Amino acid sequence: MLVTLTVEDLRQVIRDEVRSEVHAAIKQMAPREELPRFLTREETKTLLRVSETKMSELLGRTDFPVSREFGVRINTDELFKWIEANTPALQKKRRTLSVI
Repeated sequence: MLVTLTVEDLRQVIRDEVRSEVHAAIKQMAPREELPRFLTREETKTLLRVSETKMSELLGRTDFPVSREFGVRINTDELFKWIEANTPALQKKRRTLSVI
């Protein structure tokens, strides 16, 4: 099946697709805003979907955002910043976006 579109029709299709993807991304971010300010070890392990061994390894890292002032707690905002800083795919995407 061959479909013929004008340039304006193609632009509209692209706009609609981009708009749809942006709305989907915003919906995915909503749960992040619903998280508590500090997470327990178990909550962090569940959120990151890692094993007990990996969680222990992360908590032992000097750059991991853990606070031990009132038990083992992980600052949620700092955790997401740490994930962005330590995930190569996100770093590459950020560099690409800054060039554009």
